[in-house]
Parts: sequence; structure tokens; C-alpha cells
Amino acid sequence: MLNLRQLEIFRAIMVAGSLTGAGRHLQMSQPAVSKAVRRMEDLVGFQLFRRIHGRAQPTPEATNLFREVDKVFYSVSIVEKYARDLRDAQTGVLTLACTPTMSCSFVTGAIARFRRQRPKVRIWLQTATTKEILDLAASAQVDLGVIYSPAEHPAVSVTPLFETELMCVMAPDHPLASKASLRPSDLAPHAIITNMRSERFYELLNAAFQKEKLVCDAIIGTNSTITACSLAQEGSGVAIVEPMGVRELFPRTVLRPFRPSIIVTPRIVRPRQVALSRVGRSFLTILQQQRPDLK
Repeated sequence: MLNLRQLEIFRAIMVAGSLTGAGRHLQMSQPAVSKAVRRMEDLVGFQLFRRIHGRAQPTPEATNLFREVDKVFYSVSIVEKYARDLRDAQTGVLTLACTPTMSCSFVTGAIARFRRQRPKVRIWLQTATTKEILDLAASAQVDLGVIYSPAEHPAVSVTPLFETELMCVMAPDHPLASKASLRPSDLAPHAIITNMRSERFYELLNAAFQKEKLVCDAIIGTNSTITACSLAQEGSGVAIVEPMGVRELFPRTVLRPFRPSIIVTPRIVRPRQVALSRVGRSFLTILQQQRPDLK
């Protein structure tokens, strides 16, 4: 069976038209090229070239063979280019997961910036709950995930991004919309909407209310920040939620910081035992540089 090196020699002779020219191109001596041709002819079982006036005249069989060999080397060139692109993080596949609100905020901003630099990379962005994202990262089904809550999982590596804070979201005509910030004492007389899924944040809210000897009485509980903000936008109460994506999704709402401040930190999660690809490392750098405008 012919190997790739033999096919390369055969192709060089066909292109150069002589054994000497092929040898010069391949940096081989003419006797070495002649020996390679004889070996190839033994393998294929027919003559490849005739020497006519110092030129290597291909036989009809060699001409037919060259058509197929040329296809092989075209495919090899595609593979080589793909390998170079992988080396330079210009191609490949990037799999991501984040919460629905963050998919409309700084994560998609980072993707847009990444795409401008590497338009050939294919991206799969999946929205999911925090628990689902942790499971996806732990089982190496995604390269990177972005969540709010602290993550403790032996199979997951966690990297904090930046700090932000819980915000109060309400309709523009809400009685509290004119205030610069809102405390438990401001909120207590009004309907409160919370994302009950975010247990840690709900616990911190309760603690803030208890310090003022008040009860955080969530009139409406939901498992979705988007639903909480939609309810607030329609005048059902004040939603106290993580801020990412709220302005983008609900431009008709008013956002006010909750006081005392409750810090939330978006975090990157990824499989601990799987090395991040060049493409993944490139996107991670951009994600770490991306800062949302929450003003």
C-alpha cells in the first residue's frame, strides 16, 4: 500500500515533470527519487513514468492515479489549515451554559466580542438553572458555565468574575419608584416578589429584614427571575432579584439598589478534570474582561 510520503513524491514528479525537479522541490537526490518510483511501481503493479528526452512522461495509468492523489492532498491541506486555526483558536466549537437573564447581558456581550475576533468558531449557548449548569460542568458537557450562587462541587472548578448587588425592580408608577434606594422598612408595606429558587439570596434578604425587626413577606414567589421582573413590570409588586439582564429584558421597569447591600458574584464554572481548549481559554479571557453597565 502506498503511504503519504510516496504519494507526495509521485505528485511532485507529476507537477515538476521530471525526477530532478521533484527532487529539488522535496530536497531529495535524483537517485533517491528514482528508487522511490521503482518501489511505488512494484506496489501498484504497473509503470508510472517513461523517460523521454530527460522528462518523466506519465503513463495513462499514472495520469488517472494523479487525479485521485491530488484530491488526497487537497484534503490534507484542509486538515493542515484546520490544525493551524485550532492552534490560533480560530476554529472549533465552544459550549456554554448560563442562566436566562445572564444570557441577555454580559455573557452575550462577551460572545459578540469573541465572534468579531474568531468568526469561524461555532458556539452553543444553553440556558439552564444553576443546578443544571453545575451538573453540565461536572459531567464535562459544557466548556464553561456562568452562575450566581456559590458552587461547591468536587468535579467543578469555580472562578469569581465581579461583584454586583441585588436590585429592586418595579413599575415606573410604583410608590417607591422615586426613592434612590430601598430598605426593608420601605418595602415592608408593599407586595414583594422573589425568586424562591435562589435560597441563599432569600436567606440574606430575611436576615436584612430581621435586623430591622421586620418580616420579608414574599407575597409572590417564583422560580424564575424573568417571571419575577415581568410581574413587577405589570405592577404586581417589587421584585428583589439579581440585576443581570433586567434592563435589557425589562426596559420599562425602574431599578433601585436594595440597602443594606447584598452582594452577588457571577462565577465561571468548568470541569475540573478536563483541560480547557485554546478556544475556551480565549473566550474565558474575554468573559473576565467583560463588565456590565448597571447604572
